[in-house]
Amino acid sequence: MPKREFKDVEEFENHVKGAEELIFDGTENLTERPKDYDKQKEKYSGKKKTHTDLALLLSDKKTWIYYVSKYYDGKNVDFGVLKKEFPPEYPWFKKFKVLVDLGFIGIDKLYEIKELIIGEKKSRKSKKNPKPELTQEQKNKNTAVSKERIFVEHAIGKMKRYRILKNRCRIKCSVTKNRILGIAAGLWNYQLQLNN
Repeated sequence: MPKREFKDVEEFENHVKGAEELIFDGTENLTERPKDYDKQKEKYSGKKKTHTDLALLLSDKKTWIYYVSKYYDGKNVDFGVLKKEFPPEYPWFKKFKVLVDLGFIGIDKLYEIKELIIGEKKSRKSKKNPKPELTQEQKNKNTAVSKERIFVEHAIGKMKRYRILKNRCRIKCSVTKNRILGIAAGLWNYQLQLNN
């Protein structure tokens, strides 16, 4: 079963010691629209333009799922969840190569990381630069990063073979939803273990 939380850095390092690279990504699962207006605002994801639950996932290139966070409301973002689950004051990734997408920009300023692989983002639109574009070199780098990171997307996809994670979830109990998420990830790891 993947871990759901870590007490300290030592426990984290022992759990992922077989991994050469750690690939982080968030996954959003559709949830029923709450009736209460304040809860609606909490659950609403601007990225998906609907109400969701968000979880952070840690995988490697074999699509093995080492860690799945608990669900957070859809208004949260991937990097925000990472900061809550892995407080930046501890050296979680000091010994690891970490691959992340552009949702984690600024991770290198908060965390001590052995090696960080992240893509390039377009500069902001300004009067001097009304149409910011990436150079061909930057585009090539982004393509290379995507090829390295795609394995975490595969892991999320394999976990979402279970339709309860793919379709809009009508379960109200957060404990049950979190349990289902962990079990789905564990079942994929079990399948992977059987195939090897």
